[in-house]
Amino acid sequence: MNDDIFTINVQIGGFPMALRIPRGDEEVYRKAEKLVSNLIEEFHLRYKQRAYEDILKLVAYQLAVRVSKNDLTEDTAPLADRIKQLEKELDAVLNQE
Repeated sequence: MNDDIFTINVQIGGFPMALRIPRGDEEVYRKAEKLVSNLIEEFHLRYKQRAYEDILKLVAYQLAVRVSKNDLTEDTAPLADRIKQLEKELDAVLNQE
């Protein structure tokens, strides 16, 4: 048995699940459990008349939006760094005159 893999128990919307995860990722999984639980509660309070399945769809969509925003930020970060470097070089050239 691999010592780096172990089982944690999480609850999502009242449903218990046992997950086998890498030991080093436990904090990520615990944080994700809390995030999903908070979103379920938030949407449930906001949309009390909605079916539980609809609440889960809203949660999934909200998380997808967050991931997409993060992906866009990560994609542009190297470009932003390069622009800052070019700006410094341009300032240095202009200050020499």
